[in-house]
Amino acid sequence: MEKLHFKTNIQLKSIIGKDLINDENIAILELVKNAFDADAKKVEVEYLNLRNNDDATVDTFSEETSRLFIKDNGIGMDLEDIQEKWLNIAFSGKKNNSHQHNRRMAGAKGVGRFSCDRLGEYLNLYAKKKGTDNYILLKIDWKKFEIEDSKKEIQSIDLDYELLTKQDLVTNNIPVFENGVLLEIIKLRSNWVQESKDKVGNISWNTDKLVSLKKYLEKLINPNQAFEKNDFTISLDAPEFQKENKEKEAHSKFIGHIENTIFEKLDFKTTSIESEIIEKGTIILTTLKDKGEIIFWVKEKNEFYPLLKNIKISLFYLNTYTKSFFAKQTGIRSFAYGSIFLFINGFRVPPYGEINNDWLGLEHRKGQGYARFLGTRDLVGRIEILDDDNDFHIISSREGVAKYDSFRLLTEKNGYFLKTFRRLEKYVVDGLSWDSVPNSMNNVETEKKIMSGKLKEDELIYKEDDLIKKRRVYESIYSIISAKTENVTELYINEDLILSKINEEKINTEKDFKQLIIDFGNKKIDGDALSRILLKKAIENKDLEKQINDLSKYTTNEATTKAIEELQAYKSELELQAKIIEELKNELELGKSEKDLNKKQIEKNKLEKEKLEKDIKNLKVEKQKAEQKAKEEETKRKQAEKEKDEKVKDLELEKLKTEFYKKQSSPETDALIHHVKNNNLQIKDAVSSIITGLNKQELSVKEMKDLISTPLYKIFQYNEKSLKATDLILQSDLEKADAQKINLPSFIDGYFKNTNFDIKVHFSTTVSKFQIIGSKLDLALILDNLVDNATKWKAKNIWVDFIILENTGVLNLYDDGNGLDAKFINNPEDIFKFRNTAKLEGTGFGLYLVRETLTKMNANIYIDTPTNNIGMNFKIIFK
Repeated sequence: MEKLHFKTNIQLKSIIGKDLINDENIAILELVKNAFDADAKKVEVEYLNLRNNDDATVDTFSEETSRLFIKDNGIGMDLEDIQEKWLNIAFSGKKNNSHQHNRRMAGAKGVGRFSCDRLGEYLNLYAKKKGTDNYILLKIDWKKFEIEDSKKEIQSIDLDYELLTKQDLVTNNIPVFENGVLLEIIKLRSNWVQESKDKVGNISWNTDKLVSLKKYLEKLINPNQAFEKNDFTISLDAPEFQKENKEKEAHSKFIGHIENTIFEKLDFKTTSIESEIIEKGTIILTTLKDKGEIIFWVKEKNEFYPLLKNIKISLFYLNTYTKSFFAKQTGIRSFAYGSIFLFINGFRVPPYGEINNDWLGLEHRKGQGYARFLGTRDLVGRIEILDDDNDFHIISSREGVAKYDSFRLLTEKNGYFLKTFRRLEKYVVDGLSWDSVPNSMNNVETEKKIMSGKLKEDELIYKEDDLIKKRRVYESIYSIISAKTENVTELYINEDLILSKINEEKINTEKDFKQLIIDFGNKKIDGDALSRILLKKAIENKDLEKQINDLSKYTTNEATTKAIEELQAYKSELELQAKIIEELKNELELGKSEKDLNKKQIEKNKLEKEKLEKDIKNLKVEKQKAEQKAKEEETKRKQAEKEKDEKVKDLELEKLKTEFYKKQSSPETDALIHHVKNNNLQIKDAVSSIITGLNKQELSVKEMKDLISTPLYKIFQYNEKSLKATDLILQSDLEKADAQKINLPSFIDGYFKNTNFDIKVHFSTTVSKFQIIGSKLDLALILDNLVDNATKWKAKNIWVDFIILENTGVLNLYDDGNGLDAKFINNPEDIFKFRNTAKLEGTGFGLYLVRETLTKMNANIYIDTPTNNIGMNFKIIFK
């Protein structure tokens, strides 16, 4: 019997042309992708004759008819290519070859050429292949394919072609090109501009459709995925509308190069997650970041292999602040830009990610009544697929991907996307407070400030501070990661999250434990209280053990492993404390007297402390008497008294050091006594320097001043430090004398509360935390000098306040004394110069030493206008 065959009716053209591709933007995209696959470096899209187009009812065209030129500089085509490939419906060399010309192919349907039918009624195709002399012109009148005849087949329509020279192109006003393809689409089917007239007849043109085309094409290219930057460019031109283009804002201009730079512009810090399938498809690497800092990353076996590979997901959460920064930097509100786009082989697949397109079901999911779910307006991002195996089939209309197994595994309920998205969502939802704007801040006003540049990223305020945030992130980190142990090959958790939790708890635990020992020694605690403390320790240990076990389930990287070791060390400390508390509890329960095991040590410590405090108190009284006596003898006995004081201090310090070391030696007192010893050695060297200089030769008064001034300054400076160090030893006020982090308002408040002065000190501040790097000893000397000066200037009160102004700490000190001496009225800053003093008994070293010490701490001191023109007002600026 005779065989039957399909026939290709002439109506096939419309079915796979203008009727199938119903969006002109998609049609242009397809032609751009064809140029990309032909190894073009650039594509030029140009509109002509949009203002004075021919009458649409005329069944022909002229030089004035609307046109669209799409020109590329790819490899071009010869006559055989046109016949065997371009005119061969549904043929595509991409189906059997995913790469060509060192590029991954952008499509594989072979119907993109019918996009020309969607755009216009006529097509002139000009082609020239590299290495050939002539151009080929193929002419197509699409209307010839639109007759209704059941017997007429598409291949029965004859198409004309010509061989042209370069001069022929010039003669016919066709742009000349060396190689590539030029598509001249004539009599455009869509109105790309709209004409309107006002009441007096003035004509204006609405070019919004061209603006939309440019924005559409911008979103279609993913330069990070398909090709090197600047390796492929697209430009759009409409010469008739240069004026309209010039009048538009930068983000709405439609003439010029087209680039997808939206994510390059987003340089503000937000919460984001990135997941990528690596190592030939076998491993998934997921990284969560917050404000640019990595919270965790995890490597897992790819449970979706082999259907999903060469895929990368990048999602950015936008809170109230970051939505405003997005609009400021891009000129587009985030919801109007779109949400999560899909890119395959470097080009976006529409309509995924466009406004109101819920292709991943996020809005549907949120609308089910779960207020704590994120929707498309909360996110921007992209999914990038490099599809070498043609697992993702773009449908013929170019609007979407066929829902085959790979696509379903990527997008459905338990698929790759939602697994990644849920981790970001849980992090954000669990921490709504740490990413939320305080209730006191108006969202509209905040947005206006960001848009105008008055509110910058480093000035943002959130409901929770960093310390509380880190603690809460750590507490929920395991549920956020939500990974099966057997699938994890390596895990990293930000070590600061772990260590900050340990350090905070360690300080509180040690403080409570020390107080417990003191209370036990003073009989202020009973067995029931110890039982409650033991129960609390057991809970803490159990919690720590769970944290360690949770972390130890995974293979962790080096930084996280070290942090786990710190957790284990802290757990050991808690266990030791619990053991000691258990022993104390046993003593109480057995009715042992305080002469037994713990009483011996506690009583010994108590007696030694009391004796030491008594000795220190006596030394302090003797020191105060010696100082008072020195003042009474005034100038004539001052030098002799100094020498005596030095000897007395040396004896006192030696005695104090011996007693202190013998009874209560610690690293803290060690540091202070070492400080005193070092100061005395410096004083000794300075005295030796003076004596050596005096013995050398006869000296004039000026020479003698020059010789002794610097050593005397050193003697004064180190004498001051020694005095202060002994005070601190007596008061046990400081942890150490060396440079360290100091919370300035807390230190000043504590120092004034625990130090006695001859005048009344009033300290006030609303600042709870402002850290500097410096020495507490140096700070104490500075405060002593300024308070001592106020006393000498007959002040009864000194007021001290601390504020933060433009990221600096400002310390104001003002008193009700006699104020600035007349000697310094014209040049008040001279009071800080070396050896400048208005007092007969003054050294001129004190304020000089204050300024020099502050300079080393990256701070400075100034004289400010006194309140009500009374007393002195010093202003210290800490960077």
